[in-house]
Order: sequence, then structure tokens, then C-alpha cells
Amino acid sequence: MRNTNEAAFASCELVARLLTKLLKKGILPLGSSRYSRIAWSKLSAIGIAMALAFAAFGQSPARKQPSAQIRLGLRLFREARFSSPQGDLQNSCASCHLLDEDPQGMRAQTDFFSRSWVPWRGADPRREELRNSPTILDAALMPRLHFDGEFGSLEDLVKGTLAGRPMGWLPGEEDQAFDRVYGIILKDTGEGSDYAGNYRADFKAAYGIDPGDLGKAEVIDRVTKAIADYMRTLKTGRTTPYDRFVQANGLNTRPAKGEDPKLFAGRLLGNVVALEKKRALKLSGGFGAAALKGLKVFFRTNGGSSAGNCAACHTPPLFTDFSFHNMGISQSEYDQVNGQGSFAELLIPTAAEAHRPSTQFREIPSKRKPGCVDLGYWNFVDLKSSPLRRAGESDDRFLQRMIASFKTPTLRNLAFTQPYMHTGGFSTIESALTELMRLSELARAGQVREGDEELARIRITEADVPSLVAFLKTLNENLIPGGRY
Repeated sequence: MRNTNEAAFASCELVARLLTKLLKKGILPLGSSRYSRIAWSKLSAIGIAMALAFAAFGQSPARKQPSAQIRLGLRLFREARFSSPQGDLQNSCASCHLLDEDPQGMRAQTDFFSRSWVPWRGADPRREELRNSPTILDAALMPRLHFDGEFGSLEDLVKGTLAGRPMGWLPGEEDQAFDRVYGIILKDTGEGSDYAGNYRADFKAAYGIDPGDLGKAEVIDRVTKAIADYMRTLKTGRTTPYDRFVQANGLNTRPAKGEDPKLFAGRLLGNVVALEKKRALKLSGGFGAAALKGLKVFFRTNGGSSAGNCAACHTPPLFTDFSFHNMGISQSEYDQVNGQGSFAELLIPTAAEAHRPSTQFREIPSKRKPGCVDLGYWNFVDLKSSPLRRAGESDDRFLQRMIASFKTPTLRNLAFTQPYMHTGGFSTIESALTELMRLSELARAGQVREGDEELARIRITEADVPSLVAFLKTLNENLIPGGRY
């Protein structure tokens, strides 16, 4: 497409020819009178303005082009040749973290599976990954990554993925995985790629280095950094109906430094009620009465009814506290497979006995593997340095309390991240809320093993679900500016 200046000059020329024809036909005044000269000047100015408008029409505003580093990171993010040649699928990071590549619809950097697919291997004949793939929007802001907190940085996450099960590699094959990455970077010719040039040229453009001059370990570090830096650009826009509602009403977007999430929730609710009493609360088409009712349930953290206690863990602005909680989901899945009450009787080793991470306790429950279950953060929590450890708490008690705890997921863009929970077991928001209602009742009855104390404080009924759903829908944003939800 021609640039704006070229289009403008061409349009001006077209308008000039049109004006000349009109003059020759006598449709426009022509003469030496002062009136004619003024009329001609005005018409010329109008014509030029119209030409410039026509030239600009349909042209998108100039977007800032990504840097060479980010373009390289995206290319590596989409590189499927890093997968194990012994698997039956060629995966890339983008296989599980999509935007608009799938004809099924938009994704918030997730896929459509309950549990993402992994390459099948004879030594590990499975198709499903351990858990549902979470969104990686705003992942750079999260201190721990993966539902079980396995990784402490984006670089660690990327390196673990390149040599991990998502790419078809088995435990013990890390060296083979990195050999393959190293070989592809050095030997790539660019043929058959959607990108111009090869990886060595791309690294020179991005970082001023030739991977051929580096050792394998440094090349792997450079690949890891490029992908991680690309992932740091994946952010939510904070342009949802909820964000506009908060801004329009002058509400705080987040807790003050050091403020307890529950105190923040109560303060926000108080401000909303005060504005209502003054008849000064501003709603909009995207945030109406139903959403307002849902907001009150969401932020209400105490009371006998319609207290969602959601904000205790799903704290704005990202609607996560970045922490780990046992909401009973792993217990529910395990009991569905092995019988009600089975999880409560499962033998889980003490801190002194446990070998973590444990393959037995990082597994999908099945009849074929009795005793296997996903215990989440139990596998990776640092018993000595974790801020979750309470004063005077023993190693054993702390580790028990971490049983089946998982990272709080963000609630932004739920319209583009279903199915829900780390198991991917809930296809709708309504079904997920119904399960949390059931589990909160079990928690109050003492029937959720090491259930988080906030679970028992959820007190909602079926009557609260529609308004909660209406509120959660206001956390969806337009993922592609200029497009539609």
C-alpha cells in the first residue's frame, strides 16, 4: 500500500482535474471578479482538504514496529522444530498459547483444550499435559509461574518448556533437547519459513552477535531470553468495562501498599455505596445494574449470604493475589475417579519423608494409576523461605497446609480462557461457580482436606450466580484493537 503522502498527492491531483472540468463546463464561476477569485480559493481549499481526508480514510494509524529482539522472540516462540523428533506432534510455545490463529475463535494466549496436548512417546504414552494451559498475559508480573509455582522467572519457564514434556521431551533428555535447539539455530537456512533470513542473521540484527561464535549454553540462554522478552510484551490493556467504571467513579484500582485485600474490598464497596446514596454513581452500557450487583457479591468478604469472598484471593487490578490456595479442586477430581472420601485417606508423606517434586503427586488421577494425584505447590514450595509459612509453624505442618494448593488464576478475559480451573474441568463460568459453592459447603463441614480457610467463607447461592457472571464479563477486553470480542 502506498504511504499517506503519496496517496494525498494523488488525491489532490484527482480533485484538481475534477475542478478544472467543472470550470470548463461553466458549472463553477470563472472570471476576474473579486467574487470569482474568492470562490476559487475556497473551493481549492475544500478540495485539498477532501483529498487529504480521502487519502487518510481506511488507513490504520501507524503502529510502533516491534524491535528486532521482539520479532526474534516471536519467531522462536512459534518454532515447532524444537520438539522431540521422537514424538508424534510438533509443538511450539504458540501451540498452547494462541490469540486469533484458531478458527474456533479468540484466545487470551491459551488453547481450547481441558488439558493441552503433548507429543505421544512410547516411554510415556500420554496425550494430555498435566494441567490446563493458563493465559500468559501479564505473566511477567507474576513472581511464580505455572499453577504449581514450579518456575521463578520467565527464563526458567521457557528453558523448562524447551526441554520439557510440552515439546515431547522426557525427564533425562534435557541435553538432547538443548542440542536440538542449538543445532537448529546454527543450521537454519530460513527456507520454508514465514520469516526472511535465518536465525544467525536474526541474532545479528537483534543482538549484534553471531550464534556461531558462542557455545551451546550461551546460545540456549540467548534463545531463552529472546522468548522471555517477547512474553514480557504480552499484557492486558486494562480497558475493560470494569476499568472504565472504576475510572469514571474515581475508585481505587488496587490496594494501597501493604493493605489487606479484604480491607481494600470493604473500602471499595463503601465508596460505591456512598456514591449510590448521592445518586452520583456512573454506570454505562458495558457496566450496568446486573454487573453492579455482581460487583457487590464479588467484593463482599463477610456475611451470611451473597458474600462471594472472591476479592480475598482475586485482588484487582489483575484479579489474583499471586498466591497459592487449596480450593478442593484436586480432591474433587481424585474422588470422582477413586470414590468419595478417597482423597482424605490418601497417604501423603511428611516433610522428612517426601521427595519433591514427586511424579506420584504430579499426575492426573486415573484408575490405571491408583494413588496418583496432582498436589500442586506442595511439590515446589520452599519450606524455609516461603512467605506463606506462619510464625512457629513446623516443616511438617506447613507442607501439609500446602497440599493441593494452586496459584490463583487471573479473572481477566475469562471469555477467552475457558475451560476453567487447573483441571480444565469446567466449560462455563456458571459451572465453575456452582462447584465452588459445593466445595465451600464441604469446607464448612470440615470435609476438604487442608482446604484454604477462605474457601469456607464463600457464601453464595444459585441466585447470586447470574449477577456474578455479569460482573465477570466486564473483565473481558477487546484483545485486538479495532476488532470485536
